[in-house]
Amino acid sequence: MALLAAAVALGAPVAAHADEEGVSPTEMLAKYEPVTVLDAREQFRPSAVDPFITGSVLERQTSGGWEAIDTSPSPDRLPVDDDSVRLNVAGCTSATGVASVACYAGMSSGPSVVYGRDHMEHGTRVLQYWYFYPDDFWSLQYPPSNLIWQAHEGDWEVVTIVLDEAGTPQEVAYSRHCNGIRRAWDAVPKWPGTSHPIDYVAIGSHSNQLAPGIQPIDTSCYPAEVRSFFAANHITPFDFDFGGTTYGPAELGIAATGIEWVHENAPRWLRFDGAWGEGQFIHAPAPLGTLPFGTSPVGPQQHDVWQDPLGTIASWPVG
Repeated sequence: MALLAAAVALGAPVAAHADEEGVSPTEMLAKYEPVTVLDAREQFRPSAVDPFITGSVLERQTSGGWEAIDTSPSPDRLPVDDDSVRLNVAGCTSATGVASVACYAGMSSGPSVVYGRDHMEHGTRVLQYWYFYPDDFWSLQYPPSNLIWQAHEGDWEVVTIVLDEAGTPQEVAYSRHCNGIRRAWDAVPKWPGTSHPIDYVAIGSHSNQLAPGIQPIDTSCYPAEVRSFFAANHITPFDFDFGGTTYGPAELGIAATGIEWVHENAPRWLRFDGAWGEGQFIHAPAPLGTLPFGTSPVGPQQHDVWQDPLGTIASWPVG
């Protein structure tokens, strides 16, 4: 299935105007679409948001807790400009450990999708590829176990490519855990003979990595008591990706990920200000137990790397 044909089938707004050089957003996004390499044990792939939204209950926070306001939400009628709401997957929770992952698996059973954005900022062209996974379950151990883990519903990750005024790629930035990592274009791994960067997606966390295997993670945004627990027990958290299924442009002969072009005004779900899930949890042996760990992630348009892509990735370390 051709990439843009897949986008049309998914209802993407592909009738974009060409830029001053005659290259449309969809053409640019297709030219540099990343290849995502998933671990063989990974239970999710880059997914469309629709099954997640329609399989959730829309809830609003009140003084008495969370109240259902729409038991059948749809992508084209989610509220905007309201951060007091959240999507909560019906019948599932991320708070029960590794067994909870299976509850979300059906939400990743359709065609693989990446949401592509073509953005101009002060004369610099920025391409962004937003990946959605219905569930995030990072485990300290491989394969995943219930010893130490962190989990939440609704996982958003992004790969950002920065081009110069001539349209030549200069830098790639990958989101991962508490921040991200960036590297000069020439040093980024690419699918042989192509302009497609390779993204090694860590099992469970879906953190984007520049290399396969075992990679240390940044825990700077974790609760202080969790970081103290790690330090006291000489624990170094890692991500894992030992290879498995590869997704990306269909013409490469790999599992296809179709591109759906998005921008500031469409589709409507991009302007949803609420959380994509019931909340985050982290678990470790006593004395920690299972701790609430903030809200689930917000959508792409509410992330710093969407609102200020160049400034945000400039703050990320070079890898």
